[in-house]
Amino acid sequence: MVQLEEDFIKLVDGFVVETRDPKILEEISQLDEESRLLGISFYDMYCVVLQDATKHKKLVSEFKHYMNLKKPATFVA
Repeated sequence: MVQLEEDFIKLVDGFVVETRDPKILEEISQLDEESRLLGISFYDMYCVVLQDATKHKKLVSEFKHYMNLKKPATFVA
């Protein structure tokens, strides 16, 4: 696994652990269930959602805000 992938996983894990919004937590739970049904990793599913945010606008917005606060050096442009 490359450093970028490891950093992304750490960001997603941190976001999931620190999120307190029940609606966001419900969306995360749905993504987890969908990923298991599709046979892909949760992180792959999360990447799909970030690329096509039409169904999960609040989740994507909150994650992007979190990422801007916590992003590791590999995400700096």
